[in-house]
Amino acid sequence: MVHSYGLRGQLKVDVYLEDLTLLHTAAVFCVGDALLKRKINFLKVSKKSIWVAAITDVSSRDQADQLRGQFIFLEKKYLPSLMTNEFYYEDLRGLQIKIDESQQKGFVKDVNNFGSGDILEVSLDGSKSSVYIPFNKDNVSKIDLINRKIVLTPIKGLLS
Repeated sequence: MVHSYGLRGQLKVDVYLEDLTLLHTAAVFCVGDALLKRKINFLKVSKKSIWVAAITDVSSRDQADQLRGQFIFLEKKYLPSLMTNEFYYEDLRGLQIKIDESQQKGFVKDVNNFGSGDILEVSLDGSKSSVYIPFNKDNVSKIDLINRKIVLTPIKGLLS
């Protein structure tokens, strides 16, 4: 949530969705760190991806200001089904890692995209710093969401 809008508790929200119809079809959204379930009416587009929204139980500017910087999440059941070899970032976070032809293990700490493709932030056992591995066929050989495991085949020199 970017900031309050007006005096009646409305907010300006920066929306990161490909399918904006989800804003009007989802029954509830999860708000803030506590993931409180709330009904949100997305009223109008202010500019580009910024929407004016009204959240149930938020009726004053002060209440809206307390939500500044908080995130709004959509429950996964409202998200579209994915094609084969497509994944939501949240499904990849926490996966246990096995490095092919190595004893190294760890887990996926985060997934990012800084503009040039998806990158796995990996925490390897025995290391305090993160390693960043491009999330592509050259570096990832297998993803098993059921068993929460991923097998990496990082290109030579990536981990050294």
